[in-house]
Amino acid sequence: MRVYRGTGICAIVWCSCLWAADTGQLRDLTERHRFFELRRALAQPGWDGEETLFYRGMVASRFGHETEGMELLRKFLATRPPNDAAREAWKEIASALQRLGRYKEAGFALEEELRLMPAADPDREETENTRVLMESLQDIAPMTAEFGRDVPVPAARNKIGSWNVPVAVNGMTGDWIFDTGAEISTVTQTEAKRMGLTVRQSKAWVGGSTAKRSALDVAMANQLEFGGAHIHNVPFLVLADQSLYLGPIHYQITGILGLPVLRALGRVGIAGDGQVRIRPQEVAAAGAPNLYYDELSPRLEIGHEKHLLQMFLDTGANETALYPGFRGAMLPDELSRLRRKHDKVAGAGGAIKRTIESVPEIGIEIAGKTTVLKKLSLLAKEPPGRNGHLDGVIGMDALWGGFLLDFDAMRLEVQ
Repeated sequence: MRVYRGTGICAIVWCSCLWAADTGQLRDLTERHRFFELRRALAQPGWDGEETLFYRGMVASRFGHETEGMELLRKFLATRPPNDAAREAWKEIASALQRLGRYKEAGFALEEELRLMPAADPDREETENTRVLMESLQDIAPMTAEFGRDVPVPAARNKIGSWNVPVAVNGMTGDWIFDTGAEISTVTQTEAKRMGLTVRQSKAWVGGSTAKRSALDVAMANQLEFGGAHIHNVPFLVLADQSLYLGPIHYQITGILGLPVLRALGRVGIAGDGQVRIRPQEVAAAGAPNLYYDELSPRLEIGHEKHLLQMFLDTGANETALYPGFRGAMLPDELSRLRRKHDKVAGAGGAIKRTIESVPEIGIEIAGKTTVLKKLSLLAKEPPGRNGHLDGVIGMDALWGGFLLDFDAMRLEVQ
């Protein structure tokens, strides 16, 4: 479930004495959304001057160090950069504040972004929609988590082909989708009523995986229980039941446990047998991050045939899908086995028909481990709401053997 807004960074070609010729490499990587490469480039000596404040702030924030990143971005703004550069800095700050649950401040940052945005900009409507949502959530304090004794938490496979996990709110239990693809946890109107949540109207809307817009309300749980964890100040989007009803498979989604709650846990994973591990003793193996945030969504770096690719990590999706950018990493033999066909995909908001190419088999590498996936889809174009810089989406078919999310190390590991 996503509140869409423009995610494409505009070509950053402003002219200023701050932008020396040797920052061209950083500019190019930013424009192409190659943030893993940008992080590696900035790790090299010589990139700590004033002219790199924007890039260093953006990388720090997107790789889970939002406070440090915002400090650098505000220093950059203090240099009085051109309007388009300042707009991009405010956009990064707004996203960082949303991830930290500081919604009122995020709204102020979005106002600054909108102030610098041309009236005819195509991103304006979605940016304004996000600002309206922040206004609806502005009185909710940042989320916090407490951890009691470790208790068994069994996940169960649902009809979608992902995991449902048990949660409790106000003494009422529910089985919700464990979904890194949800930018904010979400419940239906019926589920919100059943759990005793106070629902408030909002003028914002949400875009589903089929690009259909749905009206939404908002709510907040003072406490959500998930195993031995108690998470406080949990915001929710509240949608009409039919908005989360998947007609083609006759399945009603009642709740979605989104990325903000999962991040609040610090470390969380699900073993191959469905055992949920909340703050397990093990931490992610030493190594560079393979996750970063694109606004409120996680991006995962994978390998295929010596190519590094960026994928949307979506544990709410049942299968991995490849976008057109993946084609350039495929071997001639893999390309020769592609077969065109038509299919239908169901998601929040309904179902859509599409033309795809069937991929019989392909191997991907995640954190040093290779997984062979079968019967994938190579899409002719990215789904609505993506930013044109992704190579695909990683779904549960790549993670059924077990996985660990470590948000401190910004790493995903698979078993």
